[in-house]
Amino acid sequence: MQLFIKRFLFVTFLLSVSSCSYFIDNFLDKSYDVVDLKGKDLGLVFSHNVNGETHPCGCRHFPLGGLPQIAGAISKLEKTETVVYVDSGDTLFAAANIPKTLEKSQTYNAEQLAQGLAKVGLKYWVPGDQDFAKGTKFIKKIVENTGVHLILSNLAKSDELPHKELVLFEEGPHKIFVLGFINPQVLPSRYKMLFNDLETSFKQSLVKLKEKGYDEKSPFHRLVVVSHSGIGPDTNLAKSYPMIDWIVGAHTMNFLRFPQEEGKTKLVQVLSRNHYLGHITFSLKKDKKNDKYEIIEIRDELKDELKPNPYLAFIDKHKEELAKVQKKEQSEMLESNLGLIRYSTNSSCIECHDSQNKFWQGTAHALAFQTLITAKEENNLSCVKCHSLGLGEKKGFGRVQDILEFDQTLHGKLLDKERTVMTEKYWKELQESFGPVKSVRQLKPASRRKLASKWAAHDQKNHVNRNFANVQCLNCHIQHDNHPFENFDPPMMNDQVVAKMKDKCLTCHDPDQSPEWYQKQENGLPGAIDQEVVSENFKKMSCPKVSK
Repeated sequence: MQLFIKRFLFVTFLLSVSSCSYFIDNFLDKSYDVVDLKGKDLGLVFSHNVNGETHPCGCRHFPLGGLPQIAGAISKLEKTETVVYVDSGDTLFAAANIPKTLEKSQTYNAEQLAQGLAKVGLKYWVPGDQDFAKGTKFIKKIVENTGVHLILSNLAKSDELPHKELVLFEEGPHKIFVLGFINPQVLPSRYKMLFNDLETSFKQSLVKLKEKGYDEKSPFHRLVVVSHSGIGPDTNLAKSYPMIDWIVGAHTMNFLRFPQEEGKTKLVQVLSRNHYLGHITFSLKKDKKNDKYEIIEIRDELKDELKPNPYLAFIDKHKEELAKVQKKEQSEMLESNLGLIRYSTNSSCIECHDSQNKFWQGTAHALAFQTLITAKEENNLSCVKCHSLGLGEKKGFGRVQDILEFDQTLHGKLLDKERTVMTEKYWKELQESFGPVKSVRQLKPASRRKLASKWAAHDQKNHVNRNFANVQCLNCHIQHDNHPFENFDPPMMNDQVVAKMKDKCLTCHDPDQSPEWYQKQENGLPGAIDQEVVSENFKKMSCPKVSK
């Protein structure tokens, strides 16, 4: 009897609110979200192409991005707006294919990034092709563990992924409808069939929108599409359906400081790695003509907008745990360089080039690996590549564990465990001799030279034959394997040598890490190489000429 009464009261309650159709829709149909804005303007914050980055790498002059900084930016906006954070894909991984040798560390990093993004406020997500690197099961796991909602309006089978087809934000006459689309053509072949084509799907979504009260003629109704398709398909969608107010795009990584307009539709993208956030403010006091758009540059000082900022500790813990995963992962890699002539490292060059060595020791290159140690990124292979010699090359090394080559005539052939113990002891003692080093770049040449000399003495003390750490002679110079006894035939002209050396510089000093080396475009992003700046830096780092 009591059960019957409870059911009766429950049904009566539902009938009593039947005039609130949006409530019934949301209660009975989990494929829709309806959000009350409670009187504040809606600030729609968006990112895309985060590419697995949780924090800046630590080697840029003026670092951008990072979860603590994102949290600070959102905290600042929340003082005046109801902030909703969405992401339009290519978020968790840097590529659609993960190398088997890096699968454990990249998977762990993706899981932690997803947790971090959810904690700082990510609410809705349209995955991109890179996010399918570990398949739909992994995406489901991310959604379950974080509470972030997928917005997928063109999913072919509704039960393939947990998702929302539509999100509606409303306050009085204002209704902001949000749809999410993935262009199946950008996905790996095995996932294309999961999604219907864009234009057909949008046409079907439009019918559902009108059922939910969408009126394209209303100055208070907005239609927003979050799309992982690329600027071309987004433009075509805007041409076909001019009632769309905003398309938040991704995939092609166009940096649109101002919206690209196609009719009345505004297309926006903000580039990669959370270095920038897009921010659309939907005014609830006036009509949609008063909506605004800006790009927020995620500078380091934004972290101070949130005090205390819990995400600083989150990043520190993440680095610590990721380093453990990376070390274990690399210990499982096979290392074999038997019979190969390996690169000559700096210790062999100084036998003949003393003045060049003294010059090099005064540069930041000589302590480049210390920058990674300070940033706790010394096990991150994507960072190590530009702070060492020969990573991933047969003449160099493949694992951080093998960055040091100990003298086998003294130690014999070392087992991995023995070498690991010796290596850990080596780094511990080196750091103790250095003391705290906040920034290698900020040191004067004399101070850098003093540390570099300590490092060379430390190598001798520990019987290190080759040390591939730091940016060394062969990062820049081209040398015959049997140098100095043999040379290239025919010899290269000086202009050829300089051109090749400059090319080597640009492999690491790319637009992302050294934007000041590139001409600034109208949108503020680096464009073509600034040859004058490159030449100036090349001159600064050029060793004294070898005397004849």
